[in-house]
Amino acid sequence: MSSSPIVTQSGVSPGSPELDVQRDSDVPISTQIYWQLAYKIDTGRYQAGERLMPVRELGAALRVNPNTIRAVYRRLADAGYVTSRHGAGTQVVEQLPKRRAAEALAGIVSEMLRRATEAGFSPDEVAAATFAAATQRKRPGPLVRVLFAECTTADAGFDAERLGEAFPGLIEAEGTLLDDLPERLERFHYDLIATTTMHADEAQALAAGRLPVVAMLVGPGYLELVHEIAALPPGSTVGLVCATSRGTSNIAETLALSGTKGVEIVSAVIGAEADLDAVDREADLILLSREALAVDLDRRFEREERIRPWSYAFDPAGLELLRRAIEPIAEARRANASDS
Repeated sequence: MSSSPIVTQSGVSPGSPELDVQRDSDVPISTQIYWQLAYKIDTGRYQAGERLMPVRELGAALRVNPNTIRAVYRRLADAGYVTSRHGAGTQVVEQLPKRRAAEALAGIVSEMLRRATEAGFSPDEVAAATFAAATQRKRPGPLVRVLFAECTTADAGFDAERLGEAFPGLIEAEGTLLDDLPERLERFHYDLIATTTMHADEAQALAAGRLPVVAMLVGPGYLELVHEIAALPPGSTVGLVCATSRGTSNIAETLALSGTKGVEIVSAVIGAEADLDAVDREADLILLSREALAVDLDRRFEREERIRPWSYAFDPAGLELLRRAIEPIAEARRANASDS
């Protein structure tokens, strides 16, 4: 087996996930590569607009014929994962297909089996553990299950991890896209939904009364940035850069709700070079999402003093609101455990 890193145009960071090519496997090499790339895109390892490694470079890195890589990229495009344009390369699409192909699930399973094999587990053990975990996910567990909903995969996962750190041993937090919230509620058990105040109404509508929604306040640094933008003189231009157009729309809506008037908005998604050029050329202030900062887009723009990170920390009051919602559930869970 040979193992080479999946490389994107933004580079590889330490600990990046690897793409494994098993040359003695019954599964064709092209299918192995396809499954694992689909898995990385499905799970948000690759964000919308992120550019995959050029065909010849990836082929050389994996010691695979470039025509094989070219066929994999075409297959990803046919499945709705990527788009390819001359001069722009192959990029992850802005909106993944709603109905994932069976091959996408095969990619996830392939990745799980690969990791389990490396840890010394057999496929039968993986299957038994998967069945047990799926059954467990449909009923209450020992910890309070919190589903954190956001407009981008990166923010949802990042914030869910922060909540887990804020309430160690008390909650199990998972992230999800707002659009996927109804499906997650149908398939698994959760006790609470959490989101930021910016998405509270949307989360409540999607939850449709099935679970309480805790709208969490964000810290003062975020509000100070919003006030800075609202105070810009009429005729100013603000650039918004996010992983998806949904994300940029949410930023624009937040600015409008804050009372920002007379300020023109110029937006771009990661990888849209012409739009990014327009932001660089026209914006007096540039707001970069967490995903944009992760791929070093702050280095792309001239006059770095214009750049502001569009990110937030939870206000202590927001965490306290969530704590008050968690504790009664945790107490009831402990009481049921002691009775049984």
